[in-house]
Amino acid sequence: MLSHVIPVLLFCPDYAPIAAPNFHPNLPLHQYLSINSIPNPHGARKTQSAYPPMYLLWSSSAGPDQVDSINSSLPATAGLENVVSAPNMSASTVPFPSITTPTAWDEPSQALPAFFPPPLESFPEMELGQDPISDNFAFAFPNFVPSQFLNTEISLSDLLEQFPAQGQESQGPRPSSTPAGPPAASPDDTTDYPGDLPDPKYRLQRRLPSLDDQPHKSGLDAQLDAAGCPWAISAVAYKIIVDKLTAKRTALGESLLPSRCALVRYLEGYFRGFHDHLPFLHVPTFRAETVEPELFLAMAAVGALHRFEHHKGHQLYVAARSLIDQNTQDRRRRLVSQLVGRSPGSAAYASPFSDSRRNSRNPTSADEMAEENTSELQRAQALIVLTAMSSWGEEVLAQDSLAMSSQLAVLVRKLGIQETDNCADTELSWPAWVAHQQLRRTFLIAYIIFNLQSIIFNIPPQILTSEVAVCLPSCEAEWRASSPAAWERHRAVSRLHERAFTSTLNDLLNGNDITNHSLISPFSNYILIHGLVQRIYFERQAAGGSLRAPLIESLESALKHWQASWESTWESSLDPYSPQGPLGFNATALLRLAYIRLNCQTGLCHELLCSNTTRFKSLISPTPPLDHIGRSPSLDRAILQCIHALSIPVRVGIPYVARTQTLSWSVQHSICHLECAVLLIRWMQMLASAAAAHGIASLREDERKLLHMVEYLIQETNCVEEEVAKEGESEAEKIQRLARMTAQIWAEISSGIHVFDLVRRIGEALGGIADVLTGVGR
Repeated sequence: MLSHVIPVLLFCPDYAPIAAPNFHPNLPLHQYLSINSIPNPHGARKTQSAYPPMYLLWSSSAGPDQVDSINSSLPATAGLENVVSAPNMSASTVPFPSITTPTAWDEPSQALPAFFPPPLESFPEMELGQDPISDNFAFAFPNFVPSQFLNTEISLSDLLEQFPAQGQESQGPRPSSTPAGPPAASPDDTTDYPGDLPDPKYRLQRRLPSLDDQPHKSGLDAQLDAAGCPWAISAVAYKIIVDKLTAKRTALGESLLPSRCALVRYLEGYFRGFHDHLPFLHVPTFRAETVEPELFLAMAAVGALHRFEHHKGHQLYVAARSLIDQNTQDRRRRLVSQLVGRSPGSAAYASPFSDSRRNSRNPTSADEMAEENTSELQRAQALIVLTAMSSWGEEVLAQDSLAMSSQLAVLVRKLGIQETDNCADTELSWPAWVAHQQLRRTFLIAYIIFNLQSIIFNIPPQILTSEVAVCLPSCEAEWRASSPAAWERHRAVSRLHERAFTSTLNDLLNGNDITNHSLISPFSNYILIHGLVQRIYFERQAAGGSLRAPLIESLESALKHWQASWESTWESSLDPYSPQGPLGFNATALLRLAYIRLNCQTGLCHELLCSNTTRFKSLISPTPPLDHIGRSPSLDRAILQCIHALSIPVRVGIPYVARTQTLSWSVQHSICHLECAVLLIRWMQMLASAAAAHGIASLREDERKLLHMVEYLIQETNCVEEEVAKEGESEAEKIQRLARMTAQIWAEISSGIHVFDLVRRIGEALGGIADVLTGVGR
């Protein structure tokens, strides 16, 4: 084993977890804390001496006999054998095929060399008790907070005592590791399936198909893919787009359509920068010339922002908004004319929501009905893009975003978000399945947008969870399949069951394991955590003040079971640049927000974005407490989530994240950073006040351990060099200094160039908090 343990495990660049289908579900956590080799997400492997211990996630060559051998060689951990939620993932190492032409930032970054913290002499000791990490691996920052740490009945201190000390080494055999590449196939492993895709007859593998399962492309396939690039616009397609917009000249006025080259650039910006975070468009069948003009312009607008052409992006935003306004006015005129022509008796029963499938033009054929429904769906998709763009954009667009969200809510209700769409008993062709999934994903992403608005503006969401009757979406491998054959192949492997969103969410809230019968997709996990955040919002609104302890325990149990589902999903990752897509990583930001909002008031994001220096002082002041935050085990777990949120950019590198996060990090991470920073700083100020009044011994052991974790994080940044301890500094002053340095780190993370103005304003708010604390401290 290593003679020195790196205290913050998330610093290890090669952290992508793998596990075999025969992963043993009941192994105690301490048996994952020694490792033979750690897989690099880009294929290479590092030897044991290069990296610190972490969860041992078996390679697919480890069989049950090896697991049993390791079981017999390691000491038992009392009482924790059945409460560990560990990732249950497959070890596919097939290279990820990009669906787009690579650019400079698509190349895998070189793995950073492992590094250890500077000697403790270089940073003044805080004397907060025994080092929580030198004696235990439990807090060595695994990829995710283990589920048992969220048990409200177990103290962090009591839990740590149940794990082996650093010096313990496993004497059992290690799973064999090989150089990069898929594990060697057994003699019986004969299959005609391409790549690493398993034969459907072997159904014991409990995971969804991964994007890594996509077969390698031949030269001809690659050419066909290039020809079908979603942002490609031929001369003929460009003429069709121009003709469509010319017909809308009344609404567009003198707006000039960008050149064909510029539109290609903007669409590429959309698909590379925006689409993966809200994947409601079906990329393999997307053709720019076939979509409604307002959707096309909305996509071009947000794509221009992702190319940092903000002036052009706002012009296209206004054009798309004008088309939507014209459609709304035309519909209103038609409804009024119909009402005027009816008798009073029949008009009394007229309602814009009666027969949601009947459009206002009263189509006379099924084809006209389908065409009108498609047009309305694409208008809803355009509203999703524009609402997101305005909600996350300049402050002057906030009112426009709220107005459009009302329009979007009306439209998705008309399209049928409140109607069940279970198709388990229906045999659908690939085109019919794509249309069905696209409608479902549009509904669910509208629900996500409403929740994000609720978080940002501290307002009730436009659509409540109880209104969403549709099922959870398919896995991403099925959704991204580029042909009927590929789609059939992935469906044969996944056999994903149709699961209603609301019933699955209720299972979580009732404390049930939602992975018992089958796994769910990363997009489904992302939607479910939004449902839990909305539930916490309304519980907070109903309670007025602090939540009752039984309610907090119940919601924490739901979050724990959600986390178990997250860990079981193949595409889940804490890598901001994971080739598996950003949905798993984005979901973790919502998890942290859920823990924060369980323990303090909602709406801090909106207040901080609209505050000045005077208000900053009151928001971060520990006396009097702003919202009755109490030092408790539940708050400790929320603080642990805040520390984990900070550890990821520290591991990747603060200057690097500040300059590149706009390319791959979602806006919700910035929102999470703001609320994590405020809670963590206020918590440290509370501890500093307690230490000043009653001495350092008045802090609970859990609190001292968490302070040490913050201290270790700060050691890995430049703040250690910039902030010098004063001679004779008291323990309370040391904690205050930690709070100042933490604020400075959060501010630096958001100091770069950003696509959306909201992230810039969050960075300014964090910088204002850091300035206030620096002024107070000096």
